[in-house]
Amino acid sequence: MTTIEVVGRSFSDALYERYCDFDSTFDELKNDCDIFFFVGPLPKKTETGLVLNTSTVVLTDERISHVGDPHAIETACSQVELLDISSNAFSNWHEISLLLSSLPHVKTINLSFNPFPSHLHILSDKIQWPNLNTLCLNGSYISFEMIIEILKKTLNLEELQICSNNYTIISSDYNFIHNNLKRIYISNNNLTDWKSICHLGFLFPRLETLIASDNPLKSFRSDDDVTICLLNLHTLSVDRVQVSEWNDIIALTKLPCLHALRIYSAPLLKSYQKDERFFLLLGYMKNLKKLNGSDITANERETSERRFIRYYSQRDDKPQRYFDLIEKHGNLKPLVDIQIHAPYLIQVRLIYNQIIYDKEIDIRQTVQQFKKYLQEIFQIPFNRLRVFYIDDVAFNMGICGPEELKYPQRLLHTYNIHDGDQFHVDLKPDPFKSQYSNRTVDITRNTHEKKLTNNSTSSEDDKKLLPFSFDSLQNLSNQNDTNILQSFIQLDQFYSSIDKNSQILKQNSNNDDDDDLLSAAAVVCTQMKKN
Repeated sequence: MTTIEVVGRSFSDALYERYCDFDSTFDELKNDCDIFFFVGPLPKKTETGLVLNTSTVVLTDERISHVGDPHAIETACSQVELLDISSNAFSNWHEISLLLSSLPHVKTINLSFNPFPSHLHILSDKIQWPNLNTLCLNGSYISFEMIIEILKKTLNLEELQICSNNYTIISSDYNFIHNNLKRIYISNNNLTDWKSICHLGFLFPRLETLIASDNPLKSFRSDDDVTICLLNLHTLSVDRVQVSEWNDIIALTKLPCLHALRIYSAPLLKSYQKDERFFLLLGYMKNLKKLNGSDITANERETSERRFIRYYSQRDDKPQRYFDLIEKHGNLKPLVDIQIHAPYLIQVRLIYNQIIYDKEIDIRQTVQQFKKYLQEIFQIPFNRLRVFYIDDVAFNMGICGPEELKYPQRLLHTYNIHDGDQFHVDLKPDPFKSQYSNRTVDITRNTHEKKLTNNSTSSEDDKKLLPFSFDSLQNLSNQNDTNILQSFIQLDQFYSSIDKNSQILKQNSNNDDDDDLLSAAAVVCTQMKKN
């Protein structure tokens, strides 16, 4: 007699190691696997064995392929109501049946991403799982025929999750009706025909919630009467489908109980802005109370319907819903199109020497960013750039002068800039060219900056109040240049006379006659007094 080798771990062993084994060392528990710690009450020791004080057991990705000890499982999990054994190695429905028989109180079980066979496996007539309320079989690639076989054993099931199973069509030839199922998740499959959705309605007449997003559905229309097959459907999610006509949206209005819809991405809506999608969908669907997860208020409903009327009043392809809303709200005149530019864009004048630009600038930028912008416009070295802001109105009234933009991280809007204001650009002296020819200019500039510093009485960020205009500053600078230049000429004459007298002293110092030396010194002193 040949024995069949069982590959993988048993459920009872994985359960004991995760929840009950407190004597093993960390290395023994790890066993080349990741460790997950669950904080909760300790298991109770009874005469029959350990009993978990939890209603939830999670054993995902544990390589579990079979049950193990059914008696130990039934004892330990007598209070368990939710079991998650997804991403394991279960492939035999007999083992699942044995496991559920050992878990009489389980209401929710997640069997997703287990390698079950795709073909139909007829379950024994003796198998019944009456306590199951929610069944998850996502990503298991089980055929829909096998789903029907499982549903025959779970007559009290209310929620079924069969996403990512590569379904392309739902047939109507199953000769089966499940009267208790209310919620179906069938997203991320390959359903293209709305008939498959209608067949789900025939299979589950009490269906209330259908999540069918990420299916390439091309239409929401079919020959089946949705008032019969989807009579109780009130929540529908068909996001990321392939519908392209408003007639498909109109077809959804025939669902008698539909009040919650999720459809955000579809070729039909791609050319519309978010607010346009909102009022068009609400305009077509009068019974919606929730759209894309948001509750719809009475004000939003009325506003959307009015926008719907104005939108189609300018078009020739008016739907019947347009005339229904005309009877409700009356003929509405088009709204006046008033264009208001963003308040953070300001029209200013940029001046450097005799170069003038009228530009629109963003006052949300910093001073440093603005200076880089000016550097690109005027081609000025950034490290030599000085910028002065002039409030055009205040400057012309004589109550405010130029203010230098000194602080790199200060935002432009804090200067209270208005349209028509000016920015004057100046250059700092080049530190690498310290020649005598520009000595007067440097002195003049330092003198001018010192006067501005001594006359400032406001804070560093406030504008300086100067009793004169920018032109008077320029004239004052020119006058100072002339006076200082004359002073340098007088100094040059004075130094040249001193050099001549110094030569006389040097010549006389070679003589031993002290009287001649004193005479020369007297001549020098007289010359210094005259100068």
